[in-house]
Amino acid sequence: MNRTALLDTIAAGRDALDTALAGLSDAAMAERIDVDWTRKDVLAHLAAWERRVVDNLASLRAGDNPDGSVETDELNDRFFQRDRERPLADIRAQERAAYDAVLTAIGDASDAELFDGRHFGWSEGDPLADWFRGNTDEHYAEHLEQLTRPAR
Repeated sequence: MNRTALLDTIAAGRDALDTALAGLSDAAMAERIDVDWTRKDVLAHLAAWERRVVDNLASLRAGDNPDGSVETDELNDRFFQRDRERPLADIRAQERAAYDAVLTAIGDASDAELFDGRHFGWSEGDPLADWFRGNTDEHYAEHLEQLTRPAR
């Protein structure tokens, strides 16, 4: 994969997310889609992970290792508790800003940072491009069903 393919793949995933979101009114975004989460909560979740991958890159560049000791479920719960009462307009803006930050981070990253899994020892051989995909297009695809399922 190269930078163009990475950005094209992320953009295709983003188009699918944007299409799903465009069909949802503010009232639909507030509907509960499982025991705890609303569609707004799903969008906040996506934003939190987009922001996290950008922050992880900044930490690695600063010579720090991102905190990998916190389990995914614990992080998801922290993000949910932090964002659940925030207004939808804030969540939408936060998610858009996080996505824009992802694109900026990819644009500013060197090819070695993005595609050489040995560049950052902390990544244990996984190229940063995979992290970006895991927190953008792959993550969107994982949650599209939640966004489009009927309310409970």
